[in-house]
Amino acid sequence: MARPSMAGQRREEILDALEICILEKGIQATSLEHLAETAKMKRTILRHYIGNRDEIICALSARWTDKYNQQWQDTLAWLPNKYRADALIDILFSSRSSEHINNTIIGEALFSEAKRLPEIKADQEKIMAEFNRHLMAVLTSQYSEATAEKIELVAAGIYANYLMSESLLPLALLDEVLKLKKSTLLLMSTLG
Repeated sequence: MARPSMAGQRREEILDALEICILEKGIQATSLEHLAETAKMKRTILRHYIGNRDEIICALSARWTDKYNQQWQDTLAWLPNKYRADALIDILFSSRSSEHINNTIIGEALFSEAKRLPEIKADQEKIMAEFNRHLMAVLTSQYSEATAEKIELVAAGIYANYLMSESLLPLALLDEVLKLKKSTLLLMSTLG
């Protein structure tokens, strides 16, 4: 009887280790040696299961793209039928756990590689498009009289505020995050 493949498990272990390395040293300072040590594997094993450093980073980006997609599905399912946009803003700008803050740090590290790695840029564009698509749908459901152009512009402003609030979380600038939430609510009020 053949042994079951360890490829999926090893891949996840490598990506988990990369997340730990990013949190400990940052993505720029993470070498294959450090990653292999953290994953408790030899460098050749890393290369066998995923590839070189850039390919491993791209694999983590793809995993996070899937994770963001699942988070959207969960969030949309949770939103109430009435005042969906208000509830979504509460979710987007709510206080965060240390796990969420760590996820933000990892997400920002991946974002920093988008200029250098086209695969990550494509993932980031996909995440941005999905965010805006879902946000515009939620805004349209609550503000059905607003024009599509106005919905799109408000969604762009909300997304910008959300990204800024996420970048402030690791710095514990919660008063600034609250201002961004208020700014978002003011922007949203222009829809109707």
